[in-house]
Formats: sequence, structure tokens, C-alpha cells
Amino acid sequence: MKRRLPLFEIGMLLLGLLYVSPCALALLNSFKTLPEIVRSPVAPPEAPTLENYHYIFTGIKLAAPMFNSLLMCVAVITTLIVVASMAAYSLTRRRMRTGNLWRIFFLAGITVPFQILMLPLLRQFNYLGIGYTYFALYLHYVSYGLPLCLFIYSGFMRSIPRDLEEAALIDGCTPFGTFWRVIFPLLTPCTVTIIIFWGLFTWNDFPHAFILMGTNKGELAFVQLWRFLSDKYVKNWNYIFAGVVVLSLPVTILYLAMQRRFVKGLTAGSIR
Repeated sequence: MKRRLPLFEIGMLLLGLLYVSPCALALLNSFKTLPEIVRSPVAPPEAPTLENYHYIFTGIKLAAPMFNSLLMCVAVITTLIVVASMAAYSLTRRRMRTGNLWRIFFLAGITVPFQILMLPLLRQFNYLGIGYTYFALYLHYVSYGLPLCLFIYSGFMRSIPRDLEEAALIDGCTPFGTFWRVIFPLLTPCTVTIIIFWGLFTWNDFPHAFILMGTNKGELAFVQLWRFLSDKYVKNWNYIFAGVVVLSLPVTILYLAMQRRFVKGLTAGSIR
């Protein structure tokens, strides 16, 4: 039998290398000085140095914005998990005449791009007196992520048999206790997916934070890095590469730690 050439596997390998190459290039140049990068950006460093990483915390002062971004990620993800899971439970389990209408209403939010919401959001936040604040950005992240999180949770909950809830009620558990003690632990794949997906989005976000927070009121990680990059007199790409590597580490570690449950959470509820 003639063995076929694995063209598909080779193509996927080349495509993977293409996607990884910018990350490898950033990591490589983060250990170089600026003259080395100018001479040859793809060559290995002649004398690897950690001065670039030291400068981004002392010169660019990236530690405080990273901490602010971390707090924002924790607050947004916690709110989304609590609100979306309870809302999905109510929509899928309670018999309401308007249940399908509410479900369509929430899911319609997935189709609305941020570009349409920019000006109305800014005007509304300014009218409420919370414009250009962390609280306004927090409300936007939660409302923007709620439709997708609700979709993920509700799809999985339809595959959970009602017998579990009925058994818990017979044992004397309240509906609230049934959800948190019986149903919510079964939602772990969906919860992990939401943590990774919206953790990546919130941490890596630049346009939403830049537009809703501005450049002077509040500091987030990528906005602070942009301030340094936007200076027309600054061309220190070695510091920029080091900053990109440092800002990529938290989300990379998060994904690698939870990748086994990520795909399972995305496909949860597709097979009943």
C-alpha cells in the first residue's frame, strides 16, 4: 500500500509556525539592545541582557497598571460567572411564557459590535456622572460579555437532567441551595471556558479601555504600554518587546493551566 504524503499535517505545522513566529521574535528581541535589533531583528542576541525587563518596571512603570488590569479581570470574571450562571438557570429551568423572548433578547447582544455602542455608551456614562472611570469600564465589560456567557451556560444546562434537582428538593434543599450545591459544580467546564475567554479579552483589551477610560484617568496595562509607544521621540523597541512579553505571560500561563477544560467547555451542551 502506497503511503500518502501528510500534506494536511505539514500545512498545519507551517501555519502554526507562522502564528508563533511573532511571539518568538518578540521574545528574542526582548533580550537585545536597540542597536542589535536595528542591525538584525531575527538574529540571536549577542549578549543577552535583562535590562529591558528592569526598565519596563522602573521606566515605563508597568507594575501598577498590571495590578489594575488584574483587579479588573477578577471583578469582571467573578460577576459574569455569578450573574450569567444564575440567569441561565432561571431561563432554562423556570417555565415562563416570556422565557424564549428573554433568551433571544440576551443572545441578540452577541451580534452588536462595539463600534455601534461607543458614542451612546460615552454619552450615557457621562450623563450618569461615571464617565472615564474604572466603574464605567467594569459595567461595559460585564454587559458586553453577559450574552455570550449566558449562551454557553444555557446550552450546557439543557443537558443536565432535572432528576438531580428533584432529588435535591426531596432531600430538603432550597432552590438556591440546589443551584449552588448541585448544578453549579457541574458547570465547571463552562466556568473554565469563561475564565479563559474573558480573562484573555479583559487583560488584552486596548480599544475598549482606551475609548471608555481615556489616556489620563486610570491606568491599565496595554494603555500604559501604548503611552510609551505613542511618544514620537521614543524608538526603544527593545523595551516594547520586553513589555509585550511580560504582558503576555499571565494569560499564557492561565491558558496552559486550564486548556484541558477549555475545548470541553466550548462544546458543552452540543450533544445531549
